[in-house]
Amino acid sequence: MRESWRRIRAVAENTFLEAVRQKVFAVLLVFALVLLGGANYFAEFSFQEQFKFLKDLGYATISLTGLLVGLLGAAQLIPAEIERRTILTALCRPLRRWEFVVGKYLGLVALLAVMLAIMGAVFWAVLRWKEAQLIGLEGGEAGVVQAIQAESRDPRLWQAFALMGAKLFVVCGLAVFFSTLATSTTFVVAMTLLVYLIGHLQSVAREQWLESGEKAAWFIQLFLAAVALLVPDFNLYSLIDEIVAGNVVPWRATLEVLAYSVAYVAVLLAAAACLFEERDL
Repeated sequence: MRESWRRIRAVAENTFLEAVRQKVFAVLLVFALVLLGGANYFAEFSFQEQFKFLKDLGYATISLTGLLVGLLGAAQLIPAEIERRTILTALCRPLRRWEFVVGKYLGLVALLAVMLAIMGAVFWAVLRWKEAQLIGLEGGEAGVVQAIQAESRDPRLWQAFALMGAKLFVVCGLAVFFSTLATSTTFVVAMTLLVYLIGHLQSVAREQWLESGEKAAWFIQLFLAAVALLVPDFNLYSLIDEIVAGNVVPWRATLEVLAYSVAYVAVLLAAAACLFEERDL
């Protein structure tokens, strides 16, 4: 087991370093500039509205950046190795195929984790800078200062970051799964985005159908049940929107979503490993 973990870690480290050499971290600079530039908008509104704008902008930027990096990075992991034929060299060593898949996934997850940490630090710095700016403009009254600090130092923001990271890790898992099936990066990206879209819409469609009171045929019910079972329910991560809106979200609900994410990724990687074992390279 120790030897297996050593090989997985070697693949993960190599994947991480390859991604860094592709200058993917340049995306972080774009994120910081957008966030810092947006901090000066809507200064004529109340500080609550300014912080709301900042949080909306920050989370949207982090989510989109992470999605693009994770999706495009994962989509190229295995197809690129097959195209360059370097995968044959890698698998000639005492490296099992499932170790290769898991190592590739963990390397990309490490990259995303580092990116989220850096973007989170920039986000925190901008909020604190905005806090100091607003306190100076508001005259430093004790009640106003406390209200501003409550907005800028809200610990629930890290709760939202944890959920966002879990969501991105699930998307990466989907992309890795599809990459074990195809040699085309375009196919992997298209299929992952399709499942991502279905995952966002399935619960809405199910609720609309239940509210209509119509009784569907058995095969339609079976199909809907299969979709609900196989496709991740990305609406679970709408807790992020609740947190940004200032609503209280219990940590128990957050932990349940995180546990769901871990379980779903584990199933995805197991399925991807099984498919890759049978794939003819």
